[in-house]
Amino acid sequence: MFIIFILFTFQSLCAIPLAEQFKQTGYLEICDKKYGIEKFDSLYAHFDKLIEFLQTNPVWAQKLYIAKERFIRSKAKHFYSTDFFSFYDESTTRGQISFYYSMHFHEFIYTNYKEFKQVPEIIRFFEICLEIQKPYGDIFNEAANELGIKTIFSSKLEQPPILFKIIKYLPSYIATKPHYDGTAFSLFLDSTDNQSLLLSSYKALLKIDDFSSPARTTQTSILLIPGSFLSEFSIYPTPHIVTKSGKTRYATIAFAMRPNYISQITKFATLPNF
Repeated sequence: MFIIFILFTFQSLCAIPLAEQFKQTGYLEICDKKYGIEKFDSLYAHFDKLIEFLQTNPVWAQKLYIAKERFIRSKAKHFYSTDFFSFYDESTTRGQISFYYSMHFHEFIYTNYKEFKQVPEIIRFFEICLEIQKPYGDIFNEAANELGIKTIFSSKLEQPPILFKIIKYLPSYIATKPHYDGTAFSLFLDSTDNQSLLLSSYKALLKIDDFSSPARTTQTSILLIPGSFLSEFSIYPTPHIVTKSGKTRYATIAFAMRPNYISQITKFATLPNF
């Protein structure tokens, strides 16, 4: 049913091609998703348990860091064309904590560091990340197909490389300026505060007033935006920012990466300070 809905969603855009939709609004809203709020609440509960475990067991946090450093020197890392993986505790500097999960990093950990299989907080978090991120590759494939650039995901695997990010924003979080994602596409799957996400369509000159929170058809709709890895096809990235709210909140994003991609040096529009 989920795949059928995705196909219907993209076919229904025939009056407004996806490339034009990105130019006009910067995003595509998909008014349904595979999982409900309960599934993401469960994800955040498991994330909190992982955070507590790693913050109170620095030896395990160091082991996870060493595993990540070894992974980004492996061939599997090139499938994602990034060095961002694993746990980032920026609670004292940026007021946020995040985890970048990928299926290959999961497999690498379990193959090379079997002791991680004995840690319930890690096992359960990895399992729910794997479960949730799996279906969304179909959306990325359909978007690339609609744009006529499906070959960007060419690999031995049917699905594009997905980097799955879970973020916990603390009350101390302070936003400074918008950013562009170093991805092919980004899919905003869930947030406990949708109004904190502001974005703008790409413009040569961007001002603070250009940014706004997308009007959602439903509270649980998901948003697809282009990243900076598509500029060679004249598809420009959507600038966006998560603003300060003064409360604890969570968000989940799926990033579609490009296998063995060497990032181009491209000068995009300057982003304003908030």
